[in-house]
Amino acid sequence: MKAIIFNSGLGNRMGDFTQHFHKSMTKLKNEETILHRQLRLLTEEGIQEFIITTGPFEEQIQSTAAEFNHVSFTFIRNEIYDRTNYIYSMYLAKNYIDDDMLFLHGDLVFNKKLVRDILDSHYKNCAPVNFTKPKPAKDFKGRVNDGKIIEISVHIFDDDCFAFQPFYKLQKAAASAWVGKVVQFISEGKISCYAENALNEIAPALDIRTFSYDGYYIDEIDNTEDRLRVMEEILNFDNE
Repeated sequence: MKAIIFNSGLGNRMGDFTQHFHKSMTKLKNEETILHRQLRLLTEEGIQEFIITTGPFEEQIQSTAAEFNHVSFTFIRNEIYDRTNYIYSMYLAKNYIDDDMLFLHGDLVFNKKLVRDILDSHYKNCAPVNFTKPKPAKDFKGRVNDGKIIEISVHIFDDDCFAFQPFYKLQKAAASAWVGKVVQFISEGKISCYAENALNEIAPALDIRTFSYDGYYIDEIDNTEDRLRVMEEILNFDNE
């Protein structure tokens, strides 16, 4: 299994910080960066191959990755990161998405047990949903039907929609199907939407099951307020 981490965004909502640093260089309370934490937990759970998409401050990402010299990295640079969404970065990485995959965004903070249990889940395709957490106003929600995720969007708030985090475990066939739809979108000039827009066209057929993250920790850091909140909350899960 490989992991692909999407780290090609500007991170403008982090204010002055991202004038000088990549968003994934945001430090948590123990002084560990988001990216270092992601790589540490994923490698501890057996992931040995990584694809990382890059944009601004690529050298900072590569420097962090160099600390993990026992695993392999492929870096995919998005030269037009300032005018595309991560759908274009996935398109650029398409030739390397050729195995069972973890797909995750570079601003996610999560605990080790979540990684372990998602990897160990008997579901071949799954992603984290929380059925008790309030629906976020600005972040992804997942529409669920009979335990399957059939749509992912920021803009859905119906009763069958729940808090969702972009950390996907997909078998090779499902990952390839998503990439194929992304290629179609890019050929149609759709470079500024979410990759989930492409996924939504085929999600009902992919059997992506819900993994409840109630009792685990996973959240994203979009701005300085998120950072202050997440860096405190994750402390309660760091022994797991």
